[in-house]
Amino acid sequence: MNKYKHIFKQILIITFLVLGKMSFGQYDKYNRAVELYNSKIPSNMEKAAHIIDSVIKHPETKVLVECWTVRAGIYYVLYTKTDKNKLNSALRDTVLSSIAVSNQLKPDSNQKSNNEKLIKALAKNYFNISVHLLNDSNNNERSLIAYNRYKMLYKQVDPSMDFKASDIKYNLAVAGVYHTKYGKDSTDKSLQTARSFYLKVLDIEPDNNDANMGLGLLVYNEAANLSKSIDFEDLQQLEIVQDNMVRLAKQSEQFILKVYNNDKKNPKAVEALYYIYRMLLDNVKHEDFKKKCQEMGILVNEEKPNEGK
Repeated sequence: MNKYKHIFKQILIITFLVLGKMSFGQYDKYNRAVELYNSKIPSNMEKAAHIIDSVIKHPETKVLVECWTVRAGIYYVLYTKTDKNKLNSALRDTVLSSIAVSNQLKPDSNQKSNNEKLIKALAKNYFNISVHLLNDSNNNERSLIAYNRYKMLYKQVDPSMDFKASDIKYNLAVAGVYHTKYGKDSTDKSLQTARSFYLKVLDIEPDNNDANMGLGLLVYNEAANLSKSIDFEDLQQLEIVQDNMVRLAKQSEQFILKVYNNDKKNPKAVEALYYIYRMLLDNVKHEDFKKKCQEMGILVNEEKPNEGK
């Protein structure tokens, strides 16, 4: 509960500020809700929520910013206990609606800062949910919803926020999940999804090593999968497949070379180029990178797979 320390401290300050703003009966309810909240005991939070909900419905106290600020904090703790990994949460919605009312009632600087901290925390939770949804179900549609909500919430606090780094991180995560999936199912959907998200990263940062390496390996695997469909008795089909493999291998080379030229000691790039040049039947470069692999202690498969040769 240490991460809620700043919230609890703020609530204690608010408690003293509301004296004189409400009748004794309503103050007693409000104070009881704050007391339960500050106890840090999980079982007390539902009681606190029940009490504060009655306070914000009363004509005398529903116009007080302190009550809505406290309510947001109480429901945030409830949210973290049960709904933190949910895409849709009524508890999260209650936190946000309480903050919205609090902000409309002209909070002081401390209350406003507390509201912003809660919004940032909810935004970061949305980012975590977006990644969790990918790893859990490979559902990039729902994951993208969570990611867009992360950006929307963060913009409420910081409209000038630059999402370049998080866009790269998220797009790489999506591409990586579907790249792995393509290695297992070899479906066109997995291939195209992985490709499109790698390309999104390269649109943002053309020299990104992770995206160039990932896309290069993805395209090489696409070429290698073509080799499995070769019918050596059908010469016309054989020629078409070989041409497509060469085309894909050359595409793969372009992406991997970007990584290699940035760091000629990158083991993944060196090994990938060894296999690419073997597929392209470029014996000179193939032998060159075979030697580089040996020097770096990289074990490669010397037995040539069926690559349409």
